[in-house]
Amino acid sequence: MVLDKRRAHLLSVIRQSTTPIPTKNLVDKMKVSQRTIYYDLEHINGWLTGQGLDPIENKHGKGYFLPQRSRNKVIISNEESFDVWQYQLSKPERELLIKAKILLEEHDASMKTFMEITGMSRGTVAKALQVIKQDFMQHGLFLHYNKGVGYHLSGSEEVKRKILSDLLSTIFSHENWHNVRPEVHKMVQPESKDPSQKLDRREHVKSLLYDAEEKMGLTLTDEMVEMLSLQILIIIRRIHSKSFIHVDSEEKGILKQTEAYQASLLITQKLEYLWDILFPDDEVCFVAMNLLGAKVQHDDFSRYTRQEMAGLKQVVQRMVSDFQTYSCVIFDDRQGLEENLISHIKPTYYRLKYGVQIANELSDSIQENYQDIYHLTKRVMIHLEYYVGQPIPDEEAAYITLHFGGWLTKEKKKVETKFKAIIVCENGIGTSNMLRSQLENLIAGLDVTATLSMREYQAGHDHADIIFSTNFIKPKNTPVIHVPAILTNLEKEHVMKRMNELFYSKGSPKDPTDHVMEVIERHATIHEKDELRRSLNQLLENKTSGTKELRKPMLNELLTDQTIQFRDSVSSWEEAITFAAQPLIEQHSIHSHYVNAMIENVNELGPYIVIAPRIAIPHARPETGVERLGMSLLRLKEPVYFSEKEKHRAQLVIVLAAIDNQTHLKALAQLTEVLSNEENVEQLIAANDSNSVIQLINQYVQA
Repeated sequence: MVLDKRRAHLLSVIRQSTTPIPTKNLVDKMKVSQRTIYYDLEHINGWLTGQGLDPIENKHGKGYFLPQRSRNKVIISNEESFDVWQYQLSKPERELLIKAKILLEEHDASMKTFMEITGMSRGTVAKALQVIKQDFMQHGLFLHYNKGVGYHLSGSEEVKRKILSDLLSTIFSHENWHNVRPEVHKMVQPESKDPSQKLDRREHVKSLLYDAEEKMGLTLTDEMVEMLSLQILIIIRRIHSKSFIHVDSEEKGILKQTEAYQASLLITQKLEYLWDILFPDDEVCFVAMNLLGAKVQHDDFSRYTRQEMAGLKQVVQRMVSDFQTYSCVIFDDRQGLEENLISHIKPTYYRLKYGVQIANELSDSIQENYQDIYHLTKRVMIHLEYYVGQPIPDEEAAYITLHFGGWLTKEKKKVETKFKAIIVCENGIGTSNMLRSQLENLIAGLDVTATLSMREYQAGHDHADIIFSTNFIKPKNTPVIHVPAILTNLEKEHVMKRMNELFYSKGSPKDPTDHVMEVIERHATIHEKDELRRSLNQLLENKTSGTKELRKPMLNELLTDQTIQFRDSVSSWEEAITFAAQPLIEQHSIHSHYVNAMIENVNELGPYIVIAPRIAIPHARPETGVERLGMSLLRLKEPVYFSEKEKHRAQLVIVLAAIDNQTHLKALAQLTEVLSNEENVEQLIAANDSNSVIQLINQYVQA
């Protein structure tokens, strides 16, 4: 019996949890049905028993957990690269390992070796090689086979390095590829008869990277240190095989002016002395390119050159200004947001310029859970695209979404601090800030005093009441709650439950299902307890979720027959705002002084509310007179001018009354989508009844 990829992942999820995991959480994490979870658990328990280990247990009312003896053995298996797990590789894993073997160990790239590292038959490997060959050809590389020698690759060294970088990025973006990483590590690190020396080499490169951090005035994320250490070892292998990269002379001149180049010199000169290897100048520059594109945990802005800061500042300021305009919010700590964005956009710029890949395992989750913020972020990316000179990939846009999202969810709350917390997160500034905001808004009185990398945490920074960590940390004196970077509803429930157990209850609070089961047992005989419990869990989850996601109404819930008006003309823009806001006053969504605040904003800040020709969205801060979220639309046949300029005329005046920085974003994103189509704008201006407007809106509204 073997464990395939999914079941190995399921076992890993249960092993890493410090508390029993309910079935519904496993269903949510694994994206499979309850029946599949039960079937997989039965399969895993058969495998554990066969290994002489205790099977997974189900704690009544709590969920599934792995007994300590099995937990310890499985951890050992993890450290031994899952060899004893008889792990079955997926198709992408097989292809990645074969590609890595061809690129890194051409002398040993044979059918026999491919079969050994993948555990697959000759026929399966042959099929994989056909796919790989085509993929290489698309990049201008050609895979050749010489009988008795094996496979080798011809083509540009620059392209080979790019593919190797992509392979590393792929490995780090799949956190569950436990069996792939060690195999690639073996290929990357130079051959050594002494196994301890091989380990020392990687650790030695890491220590040099820590020295380089000091030289550059920043702290790299833990993940980047891992990736860069492998990247540098790959460069050493390429130099040994006399495969050198070429960097344009003009580009070298630019690179040599950076602190990253000085840091690269520090690393390469020490390696030359220690390992008897010569780094050509182009390779020193190549290391500098990778350092410039690395994600950072902290950055020192005083180290940036004046020219570097000027360009980045301008891009970020324009992005933030546009985001505020499109989202109809004003960031309370705009300077803090801009500094965090600069820290992220600087390496983003160099990654795109030099083709450096990074792992972003959160990209899909961000786009799914923060669609509205992602949509707004994509709109402001035009400034970065212009600065970089190329389109921004979705993965990079997703990370920038985290920065905006983290600041949007920061609300001014005068709440007495009850708990001091630290966050341990290896994913960088943006992810840490988003997680921080989610937790502070979820737990009343929580004050996150620091966000640390794993390295910083291990150095002894643990003065807090509670630790939230995206990595597995064994609790010492301070309790630890393990969380993902993006919290779903179920994960928020888990956090609140753990907080209640740790700080509010003397004992573990009973699950609502427990109370219902007790009542039933007092009055009836239960024959199938587990089935009843599962059914009750599903029912109660739908009826009484402990933690609700912030509800963001749809556009068609706000723009209705009662809030859409039509008028031929108005005498001034002040009258346009006043008339457009009237339905919201009648609905008691706003007070009359909110209208005054909107007019004052235009007088003070100018016609910024005209977001596009013929479209104005007047708004003001929630505290100036908003009772509840509202939106109203006034269509004018004759345009009203918000300034003397032609671009500041409007025929669609849409008043927004927001209650915070978030609740209106879904409706606003849908409105933006409607208005981004010129034909829709023409249709709205030509409309004479609310039904035709609502009909158009409904085409863009998705539940």
